[in-house]
Order: sequence, then structure tokens, then C-alpha cells
Amino acid sequence: MKMRSAVLILTLALAGCGVGRVGAPPAVFDLGLDARPTPQLPAREPIALVFSAVPALSDTGIVWRVGDSAAPKAYATYRWSSSPSDLVRQRLIERLSRQGPVLAERASGQTPQLQVYLSQFEQVFTPDGSASEGRVLLQAVLLNGRDVAGQVRIATQAPAPTQDAAGGVAALRQATDDAADQLAQWLASNPKAAARPAR
Repeated sequence: MKMRSAVLILTLALAGCGVGRVGAPPAVFDLGLDARPTPQLPAREPIALVFSAVPALSDTGIVWRVGDSAAPKAYATYRWSSSPSDLVRQRLIERLSRQGPVLAERASGQTPQLQVYLSQFEQVFTPDGSASEGRVLLQAVLLNGRDVAGQVRIATQAPAPTQDAAGGVAALRQATDDAADQLAQWLASNPKAAARPAR
């Protein structure tokens, strides 16, 4: 019973109960400036990025859940400035571009194509609501022509500094940057994406 009560209280607090409030506009967040240093990696050949995400991440809601329950929710008075799919795609382009060009489409049949699928981007609370973390999960496949040159699953977590929407945003920002850096390191280790030696 105590556990159910704690979850109920947490749900009401996070949902932002609107009783007595007069239609205040929602607070809007994004992933902020890409100011964190990236790993020191060798230069990379141009790649074409094809990005997609689960349908739920095409909305601007800031998603949270308690534990690993199958009931995700969204904050009532907080929103992303754009869909998580757009935000993560742009962040990947920004950070991967530091090692080599990231193209919207293949320049030629020899240009490797990186297909990235985002399946999780949410704040996850412990059952008692005392702590939470941002979780990002993506899968990437590198194609060389029609051949699969490699594939990887990247799951990152970052602790939230506060147990609210702002804390979730900070955690998801860190988890997204971590995922981008892991993807860059994976590409650097794949000979199909590594830069060719100068002739």
C-alpha cells in the first residue's frame, strides 16, 4: 500500500496537476549548445546519415516513467522545442561532424550509409521517486553499398541532478552526447568508415 501511495504521489507531482492554474504556456527545453569536448579520434570518410525513431518520439512531450513499467507518461507543463527524433538527429550530426562530413544522402555508391534508429529517449524514476536517470537507446547499421559493414546497439544512462523535468532534460542531454560519442568511436574502429590513407 505504501508503495502504491508513493507512486500515486509521484505521478500527480510529475504530471503537473492543473487545478487552480490558468493556462500558463508550457516551459520549452532543448538539448542546449554542443559545447562538450568530443573524443580525440582520427579523421573519417564522409558518411550519409539516415535517421529514424519510434513513432512516440515524433511528439514534443518530455517522457518519463517509473521503473521499467510499460506506462510512459509526459509532463503536462513542459515540452521539447522540437521532437526528440529531430533533436537527437541534429545532435548526432553536430558531434559526428567533428571527425568527418555527415551527408543527408549518399554522394556516390561508395559513400558509407549510417542508418540510426532511436528507440528510447526518456527519464526513468526509481519506484520511490528518490532518483531518476535519462536513458537513450539507439541501434546503428553501417552499409557499404548493399552490404552490412557493421551494426551496434548503444544504450546510455545519465543521472538526473533534480527529480523534475529540468533534471530529466539535463540527464537526457548527457546521455545523448554519450551515445553520440560511442557511435563516433564505433565508426572510428570500422574500416569501412575510416579515412583512406593519402596517396
